[in-house]
Amino acid sequence: MSETIGLDIGSHSIKLAGLKKTSRGPFLTCFGLKKIPQGIEQEDVHSISTLLKDLIEETGITTKKIRLTVSGSGIQIRRMTMPSIPKNELIQALSWEMKEHLPFPVEKARMQYYILGDFIEDKVKKFDLLTVACPNDLIDRTLSIVNGAGLQVSHLNISAFALWNMLLAADQFKIGETVALIDLGSEKMSLYLFKDEILQFSREMTPGGADLTRAVTDGIPFERDLGFLYEKAEKIKEEVGILSGTQEERQVDESIDLSKISFLMRPVLERWTAEIGRSLDYYRHQFYAEKIDRILITGGGAHLKNLASYLENELRFPVEPFNPLKEMLYDAQRVDGRTLDRIGSMFTTAAGVALSEPKRIEFLPATEPFWHKSQNEKWILMAIPLVTALIFLGIVFHTGGRLTTLQKEHDEKMARVEKLENLRSGLALLKEKERKMKQDLSLFPSPAISPVPYRDILKEVNQMTPGNVTLTSLEIQSEAMPSKNPTPESKAQEAVEKEEGKKNLYIGGLAFGNDLHCLTALAQIIEGLERSSRFSNVKLLSTDENKLYNQLAVGFDISCDIDLNHVPSPPSPKGKGKP
Repeated sequence: MSETIGLDIGSHSIKLAGLKKTSRGPFLTCFGLKKIPQGIEQEDVHSISTLLKDLIEETGITTKKIRLTVSGSGIQIRRMTMPSIPKNELIQALSWEMKEHLPFPVEKARMQYYILGDFIEDKVKKFDLLTVACPNDLIDRTLSIVNGAGLQVSHLNISAFALWNMLLAADQFKIGETVALIDLGSEKMSLYLFKDEILQFSREMTPGGADLTRAVTDGIPFERDLGFLYEKAEKIKEEVGILSGTQEERQVDESIDLSKISFLMRPVLERWTAEIGRSLDYYRHQFYAEKIDRILITGGGAHLKNLASYLENELRFPVEPFNPLKEMLYDAQRVDGRTLDRIGSMFTTAAGVALSEPKRIEFLPATEPFWHKSQNEKWILMAIPLVTALIFLGIVFHTGGRLTTLQKEHDEKMARVEKLENLRSGLALLKEKERKMKQDLSLFPSPAISPVPYRDILKEVNQMTPGNVTLTSLEIQSEAMPSKNPTPESKAQEAVEKEEGKKNLYIGGLAFGNDLHCLTALAQIIEGLERSSRFSNVKLLSTDENKLYNQLAVGFDISCDIDLNHVPSPPSPKGKGKP
């Protein structure tokens, strides 16, 4: 069979994979990666096209036809039910149905759908659909990059369907099993949930892999070259991954403190697990799912060392890396097996779109045959000389103005470069000042204050949270909110609380259910806080109805004081609440 080339243009790199269909399954003929240098924006179509040209030459691909995915923020996937109507009218009907659910005007998006099946309801035949809306500017920019590299797009799909087909090709589905697939990208991570081989739910979340790299840069000694600093942080992240006890004992670089790197990476990792856990909880409540059987991780961030074990410990679900290319047959002369084992998961989307997929939608603009655009060839022959003359005149008049425009653009870009250089110098000075301030502060003795037991507080709040409540924020402040009309007595009270080592906890969340269920849940939380010896002065600050969900929900805010001198009690055997 002929070779098909799949292309995935991300925010951090360009991935390419070539496949052939054989009787023993997909055969990997080639793969290639080109990183997008720091500083090149996604809107810089020309620079990314140049990188794509270089990747094609390095990989040795001769064909000009490729299969492409469009990815980025803004793509909306929604499951809908529609009456059975002619397919040429279905797109227009879906546009009206999706109009209120899109964060952008429906006129500026292209709609497509995939029919999951049909059924009869109240003697009316209906379609079960997956509807996809993609902004036109995202499609146009992606096609411009490929066309600028001299390539032709034969198929344009989205990443979700490419990953779906790769899961099917890798035989990752079992009857009755719910599988979650997490695609870890540079700027975002995408979560897809499948039940009975059907995509049920999808969500895009931040942070991404680049946020982890930026966190590592704060633990590297001062570098004036920001690009070199970012590359050094990326290398440390890839070599070290998520630190374990044995790794913290060795050093990658004498000037790098791995314990500090681990401390800086921790907030990003905790945000990852929080966003993933919140999405899984929403899916279970929204779709009445009993459990998630397992989680697969793929994408550029999936090869981070110890990531699977870290997520498994935090989420309490089985987590496995998904690297389908490692199991494929491949051409040993063109494919390095060791590289495939190490970073093969980065090419899952590119390989998925290169497959002859059963699950597909088409975002490539439809083109009609030339002879259908006119009913009379005679008029075409008469129009050719006229159009040629008009084009020639347009070129003549346009050339003079174009020179002036190019000179103006050149001056504007030079001014922008000069401004960026000034900003870079200013940032370097600020970094140096920050380093000196930290050095000076290290000379002062640390104040003897009671550390805040964040983990114990979170566990205790988690235990007293009912199952129909989702916490959206927990904030610990060093002192109470100042009163609008302070009195000598209130000032004295604030001074006493500060001396006694007290802090304030603010809890925000959503309670799902009817009024009785919501009030009962709030009462349970307040009662739990009041019974605890750690908390005092519990107050319900506000409650309001939340209409953003398809279930009844009440938003609430609660505050209380935290006693830092509290001696922790043995853990309660009661059931856990929702994280």
